[in-house]
Amino acid sequence: MDPGSAWEPDHPVRAARVAIDRLVLGAAEREVRSAVLCDSLIYGQGRGPGRDSVLNAALVRQARAGGVVRHVGPGRNIWSTVHVDDVADLYLLALEKTPPGAFYFVENGEESFGTIAEAIARSLGLPGPRPWDPAALDNVWDPQFARHALGSNSRVRARRARDLLGWDPRHRSITDWILRELR
Repeated sequence: MDPGSAWEPDHPVRAARVAIDRLVLGAAEREVRSAVLCDSLIYGQGRGPGRDSVLNAALVRQARAGGVVRHVGPGRNIWSTVHVDDVADLYLLALEKTPPGAFYFVENGEESFGTIAEAIARSLGLPGPRPWDPAALDNVWDPQFARHALGSNSRVRARRARDLLGWDPRHRSITDWILRELR
């Protein structure tokens, strides 16, 4: 996402995201104080309608539907995570302080999908975690997405958000939140 980069993603969903990001960042050339905040795996309860995060809610739905908590492959893949309240704090800081055309990754920790699945199993009292095939009938995900997204790493660092905006997230662990709050 460096200015002038010719990189193009190979998946239609990612291509759409990159196009929107470039449009927002390009608005800085028209003196618009624009910024892109690229969230990682968000956890926690939101304050409005649709309180559940998309990914966690789907993982829980799949676990309940199949009676067992599952992850793609051995579960060693790692994702960056961030609590929804910390995301809200960063959005407010970006509205108040961002320079035009800034891009921020949003994270405050990371965890393996195996450890996340283990915490979900403990919290829901379900067996698992166990590996599953993305083509299985109880899979709520598109098999290609499950294989390439849920089965791979998604790691970022929010250094720019901390350095430029003074963002200081309060929540530290998705697994602690799952064990304390998820039912």
